Amino acid sequence: MRAAGLNAVSTYIEWSTHEPEPGKWIWKDDANVTQFIQIAEEEDLLVILRPGPYICAERDLGGLPTWLLNVTSEIKLRTNDRWYMKYVQRYLETVLIKIKSLLRGNGGPIIMIQVENEYGSFNACDFQYKNALRDIFFKHVESNAVLFTTDGPQETMLQCGIIPGVFATIDFGPSTNVSKNFQILRKFQPKGPLVNSEYYPGWLTHWGEPMQRVSTLKVVKTLDEILSIGASVNIYMFFGGTNFGFKSGANTDPNFRPQLTSYDYDAPLTEAADVTPKYFAMRDVIKSYMPLEDLPIPAGNKKKNYGITVLESVINLFDPVAKSLFGTIVVQTNKIPNFEELQILPLQLVLFETQLPLKNETSTILKTHVHDRCYVYINRQLTGILSRMDRKFDLTIHNPYGKHLTLLVSNEGHVNYGENIKDYKVLIK
Repeated sequence: MRAAGLNAVSTYIEWSTHEPEPGKWIWKDDANVTQFIQIAEEEDLLVILRPGPYICAERDLGGLPTWLLNVTSEIKLRTNDRWYMKYVQRYLETVLIKIKSLLRGNGGPIIMIQVENEYGSFNACDFQYKNALRDIFFKHVESNAVLFTTDGPQETMLQCGIIPGVFATIDFGPSTNVSKNFQILRKFQPKGPLVNSEYYPGWLTHWGEPMQRVSTLKVVKTLDEILSIGASVNIYMFFGGTNFGFKSGANTDPNFRPQLTSYDYDAPLTEAADVTPKYFAMRDVIKSYMPLEDLPIPAGNKKKNYGITVLESVINLFDPVAKSLFGTIVVQTNKIPNFEELQILPLQLVLFETQLPLKNETSTILKTHVHDRCYVYINRQLTGILSRMDRKFDLTIHNPYGKHLTLLVSNEGHVNYGENIKDYKVLIK
């Protein structure tokens, strides 16, 4: 990043990573956010911090911990709801106390901190909520870093996203009218720096789609326009990396579309951290506006060809030892619970089993509104698959009665953007 001419790194803090269970905090290893900030400072990078509480980022539930859904069914996410705010305040104050010494005004590298994220794209438009968040941030940050918001360049988004007393920025990608976008921002913020805090050189990919690719020519053309008018820009993503584990999210627009574990994003640095032609093209634009330090550009990582890899079956899904791999929770119930009620961490797979009664019918239709994917077994033989993504919610089963029914339900990611983020994982909705 430094070799490309960038002077700051923007990073999220993901609530669900740091508090996977209520009151259980993790701040070490991959979750060591203070060490990450210190490493950035060692590399002569300033830091733009985005602690949420909601971050989107194509992460599961937009970075919110899924246990919030089990606090009460009445909880209203991203609003001034008392149940939600109880945990939001605790989380934010924990984070802000931890990073306080790293703020720019206290001698550290953190120059900006985001309050929430793209709130104008959420339907609640709760001004009490926005102001409550602002007050929590101001209490701990004071004037030691700039508080900011990010929203799309639409008047409706800015009306609901902007917070009084907080610096406003916008986000947009290539092939757009740069001047028009900033003119819309000027209607709400007549003076001050112009900032695109999420400029998209690539895009996210959902399951079933080809890997998204964004033209380098379009990316550098719009980047040049942004810099030519003296605006500042944060490139999202410059390096996308990988959503490890079960942390990738999903969209509904309107159909359910889970996102890949990969977050390559067609970024200037690939998922393997290799430089690309897009990297050099963006670097050339940047160096036309400011001098670059004479830093070496890292060579691509060495690759090995392992040839053909053959996978072998080593265990049957229904072997006792296989069932133990699902976890230690076994529940007998007359009411089918959702994943959140079971409090399974991570909320990934649940195996439902029952013995069907004896009946004279030769067939039946299994009807669900599964969230998100269900493998149907009769007497331990795969009979069919139900899928929220494919909108297949019923299955005709022949001669099922008196037999053993097994349903393996998979969570493919909680919705991370838009109005439907209160997304329970269920067999029957």
